[in-house]
Parts: sequence; C-alpha cells; structure tokens
Amino acid sequence: MLPRPLRFSLVATQLVGFATLLRSVAFDRWITVLMSMLLIAGAMAALRRRTWGVGVALAAACWFPVAFAIGIAPAWFCIVGLLGALPFVLASRALVRFDGRATALLAALAAAFGAIGAVAWKQIAFSVFERFPALTPTVEVNHVLPLAALVGAAAFAGRRSLRAAAAAEAGEPARVRVAERVRVHGDGTMARSEVDMDLEPELRRSRRA
Repeated sequence: MLPRPLRFSLVATQLVGFATLLRSVAFDRWITVLMSMLLIAGAMAALRRRTWGVGVALAAACWFPVAFAIGIAPAWFCIVGLLGALPFVLASRALVRFDGRATALLAALAAAFGAIGAVAWKQIAFSVFERFPALTPTVEVNHVLPLAALVGAAAFAGRRSLRAAAAAEAGEPARVRVAERVRVHGDGTMARSEVDMDLEPELRRSRRA
C-alpha cells in the first residue's frame, strides 16, 4: 500500500483537478479541460501504483502556474499546480533511490511541458478561436447536463474508492489457495487437499471403531 501522505496528496490532486474540470467545462475553457483530465488521470494511475502516473500528474501540474505567469489564467491556478506537484515531491525520495538521473530528467521534462505548452497555447489560442468559434471561452455557465453527469460519475467512483480504501485499512484476510497433494496407489491417482490431510487421523480412528 502507498504511504498515507502520498495517498492523501493523490486524492487531493484528483479533487482539485475535478473542480478545475467542472469550472472549465462550464465556461468552455477546453485547453484547461484537457490539462485537468491529464492531472486526474495521472493521479488515478499513481494510486494504482503506476509510477508513470506521478510523472503525468507533475507534467500537467506544471502547466497551471506557467499559464498564470504569462497572463492567460487566474492566480488560483498556482494552487492547482502546487497540489498537482505534491505527489511527485513526496515520491521523489523513493524515485531518486531507484534512479536519480531518470527522476531529474522526469522533473525537467515536466517543467518543459508546462512552460512550452502554456506559451504555445497563448500563441495559437486566438487563431483557434477564430477558426472554431464554438471553442471560444464564455462568461456564462453552459453544458449543465454534462456537468451533472460528471458529478454523478465522480460521486459513484468516489464511493467505490472509499470502500476499497476502507477495506484495505481494515486488512481483509488474503485469499489462500489450498495446495493439493497427489498420491498414487497402484494404477490409480487420488488428489487430496491439505484439509484431507488434517482429517486423516480422525478417519482412521472412525474406521478402527
């Protein structure tokens, strides 16, 4: 199981990513929808013990503060970026022990992705909006039904995750496969389980009686 601080940071990343996703869908900020989905996907993968998920979450997280720094996003995007980068920070010690150079390269690539992605979007955004007017951001809430569907799906997924986490904390007994032993008598074969072996003395007594 992942360390508790890392698990909490991944859950927080999903929550802030989902809140950003809802806001972005409501106001047609489609580039932010994409980055929020990458942030959530990376955190979900990391919760399933996929190392690459931490890297994806970091790469998406780096985009948010850079977008604010170049003037195309609000200041609270920095909070999204900090929370999104926290899982990588918490996991970095273990990653460095495994491969320090690869960890440094991953951090550099994530920062480059955030910087280049935000700057590139700023350069092409108006051209995209002119060619595809439907992608232009709005100031009114739109897509009410998709938003409701997203909230419902997130509630269902969150409930399942909480149940799984509670079961893991409770320490459910592991499923044990009972090994079988095979004993050959003449030209016949008899398979006996461990339970049969334990009951054999009782069977012998009953036969003698």
